[in-house]
Amino acid sequence: MGKLIILLGDLNCDMLKPTPGSASLIKTTKELNLNQLIKSPTRITESSQTLVDVIFVSSPRLVVNSGVIETCISDHFPVYVSLKLKTDKSPPNYITTRSYNKYDPDLFAIDLASNRDRLVSIFRMDNVDEKLTIFNEIFLNTLDKHAPVKTIKVRGKSCPFITSEIKASMIKRDQLHSLFRKTRDHYDWLNFREARNFTKTALVNAQKEHVLKEVQQHRNNTGSLWKVIKENIAYRERESVVYSKEPKLVAEEFNHFFSTIGVNAAKKASTLIQDPSVYPARNLSDVNRTDNSYPEENDRFSFTPVSCSEIRNIILAMPSNKSPGKDKVSMRVIKHSLPVILGPLTDIINCSLSSSSFPIAWKEAEVIPLLKDGNHEEASNNRPLSLLTFLSKICEKVALNQFGSYLMKNKKLSTHQSGNKKHHSCETLNLLTGDTILKAMDGKLVTALILIDLSKAFDSVNHTFLLTKLSNVGASPSVVKWFESYLTGRTQSVRIGSTVSTPLPVSYGVPQGAILSPLLFSIYTNDLPSSVHHSKLESYVDDSKILLSFTVANVDCLKQQLEEDLYLIANSCSENELLINPGKTKYMLIGTRQNLQQLPVDMTINFLNETITPVSFAKDLGMTIDSYLTYDQHITNLVSSCMNSLCQINRVKKCFDKEALTLIVSALVMNKMFYCSTVWSNTSSTNIKKLQLVQNFACRIITNIGKFDHISPGLRELNWLPVKEQLLLREAIMMYKCVNELAPHYLSDLFTKRSDIHQRDTRSHDSLQIPLYKTSAGQRSFHYRGVTLWHDLDIKFKKLNSLKTFKNELKRSMLEQIYK
Repeated sequence: MGKLIILLGDLNCDMLKPTPGSASLIKTTKELNLNQLIKSPTRITESSQTLVDVIFVSSPRLVVNSGVIETCISDHFPVYVSLKLKTDKSPPNYITTRSYNKYDPDLFAIDLASNRDRLVSIFRMDNVDEKLTIFNEIFLNTLDKHAPVKTIKVRGKSCPFITSEIKASMIKRDQLHSLFRKTRDHYDWLNFREARNFTKTALVNAQKEHVLKEVQQHRNNTGSLWKVIKENIAYRERESVVYSKEPKLVAEEFNHFFSTIGVNAAKKASTLIQDPSVYPARNLSDVNRTDNSYPEENDRFSFTPVSCSEIRNIILAMPSNKSPGKDKVSMRVIKHSLPVILGPLTDIINCSLSSSSFPIAWKEAEVIPLLKDGNHEEASNNRPLSLLTFLSKICEKVALNQFGSYLMKNKKLSTHQSGNKKHHSCETLNLLTGDTILKAMDGKLVTALILIDLSKAFDSVNHTFLLTKLSNVGASPSVVKWFESYLTGRTQSVRIGSTVSTPLPVSYGVPQGAILSPLLFSIYTNDLPSSVHHSKLESYVDDSKILLSFTVANVDCLKQQLEEDLYLIANSCSENELLINPGKTKYMLIGTRQNLQQLPVDMTINFLNETITPVSFAKDLGMTIDSYLTYDQHITNLVSSCMNSLCQINRVKKCFDKEALTLIVSALVMNKMFYCSTVWSNTSSTNIKKLQLVQNFACRIITNIGKFDHISPGLRELNWLPVKEQLLLREAIMMYKCVNELAPHYLSDLFTKRSDIHQRDTRSHDSLQIPLYKTSAGQRSFHYRGVTLWHDLDIKFKKLNSLKTFKNELKRSMLEQIYK
């Protein structure tokens, strides 16, 4: 459980053939996170060759080499694996950061307040850059006295929970042990044993208290929770990154690549339309263009001054554990100094909005390369993580709140864009996709689903095009000018350890890691859904997909319609300098087994000079969708991931008390397990049972219930509903949102009250109209399941006024019924 597992032997199951036995073995081992290393035959005869001798390992990162030794000493070839069990010592690593060893928040605030006269002078200035220069000079000079920027050698972390008392106890323990080794006296042994046990108990209790505090502090941050867990795991698989070149040279190469990647992608996208081998000649006279109609002047959006209380609320709501920008000022320090800096900071932000000028100092980004896969010295294998100053993010948040509210209130964004909208989420869009497909299956239709992949989408946004689109959705000239100032004149530098590259200008794209970027990209692609003629296009920020349902009899028209719509999408993206990657674009045909079997063997389509073949399953917005919409592959992957997480937690559970363990398991496993559950809760009972085993294991870890003991007492102790009931609760919550206008219109509009159909006052006057579906496929839709569930729900729950009360009351009622 969480340790290195090696399973090997002759299992009499040929892994080269897709037999039921091999399929079952692969499925079982995948759920247990075991990887099969042997790929070539291990037994060869005159008429056959089979792979029956296998080696499964739980940690493929440790494998140096594996294979088959071809020899005649037996009718089976020997198999082998070489493991790297000892990590090499990494060279010293240096980082540049602020030293908070002598930092006292109260003393820092007092010292900062002593500059109040200079801070007040900010209010008398007119230029926002001059205001920010004075502010930064005062703030950073003061902070440098209390938390100076230093380049330090990264060493092994000292245990933060070892106090001076525990250190004294450890010294006493060691002294008593030395005394016993000299005297070998039984009395000295008893004294040592008592000191040893006392020290051990003190260490365990101190560690548990420290971990609980860390878990409670980061309970809403998955990354930080994993960091807490990994700090308590002695064995680590990941090695530190070592470069063969000088860090400065690597940083310069990476910065050049990252700063030009958007320009190169945009140029490639804009020239593709001119290549006749990629874009055959077509009639584009009927292609939907961007709507160039402008709102009336009095309907346009303008920024309004923000109050100190609004700025305070924004700052306090921001997480304190995010990495700082180039100035190395953490959000924790900003919160400590809030009483002193709130007035000047509010004035700077208001000056920025009113003067349509974004401060130059806030346009500098520091980029950290994060390895995705492959050789870490190749820039293309790394993902750039941009770190911006927190003060700039506060200003962005103000702009987002005001402009986002205007766009939502005036319905300026496409209804087919689910990103960055209130009540919208990946789950709601996946629900729409699933119901669309299931309704088509109910009508004996097959649905073609194409998941479109955009390369470097955020990096290749053309600023001129974006500013035009901002005006189109209602931004006033002064707001457009502010966004122009926000987008242009930006620079970035790459940091590797303590080495920072020379800053380079960034002329394309929206800033990665910025608060406004997702909204700006949604505006940039706002006209994309209207480009198709035959299919329906739905998007979640930069993830787009098209759906087209058809009868088997009309399959000949499908290829032409899909290719035409794909051409129109590619044309629109090319005009907007967005580059589509056809190699990563996934194409699926989803329907009943009977309908899919009637389709021709060749269902390929051509897209951007590439042939795309249908796949049996693909990942969409965090879910794995299969050709029959059974979600079998999704559940298999989910069980494997959750079991892997639970095994890691199980290794270190002795470090946590019950409360901390419950928080960790809930945040890292249960949230992952029930992600988009309303979409896949219509899966088979076999899959539900698999998930129930995961929940049982999680419960046993927390409550220490034995392997063969009944699980119900543990679930009751944790107030956990079994998986089946938990899925029903989540469906009921989504239905409450749909009925009470807390969900997107594309979900709420699915449900019709009987009172909207006829005016007769009957007992079922306010009930929902039950949809008519002919097959089990249609009855698996959320539309049908939701109405049925809502009908069976007690009227007292339906009349509750708040979503929170509805959740709590319904869950309490379900717990009472199950564990009564």
